[in-house]
Amino acid sequence: MTADTTLTTVKVSTAARDRLAVLAAESQQSIGAFIAGVASRIPTTAELDARDERTRQVLAQLGADLTPADRDAGEALWAALDSGDDDALVRAARA
Repeated sequence: MTADTTLTTVKVSTAARDRLAVLAAESQQSIGAFIAGVASRIPTTAELDARDERTRQVLAQLGADLTPADRDAGEALWAALDSGDDDALVRAARA
């Protein structure tokens, strides 16, 4: 946890709490530590936008400019990866 040790309550369903308890136990953490770890690893929209801009700047320095179609293809590939749909992943990779 961070230096801020103020705690709060998060209300979730019993099923969600039970699943979080299993996931936390498997990683030998408390539920609170597990949730804090997950939250720290998932980037916010602002963080993703900043990463995207830095990537575009580096690519431009290397002489590669992404077109809107390139970005759309990349977004489709990430969506297919996130969905776990192997057929969608193959289609996106071929695009």
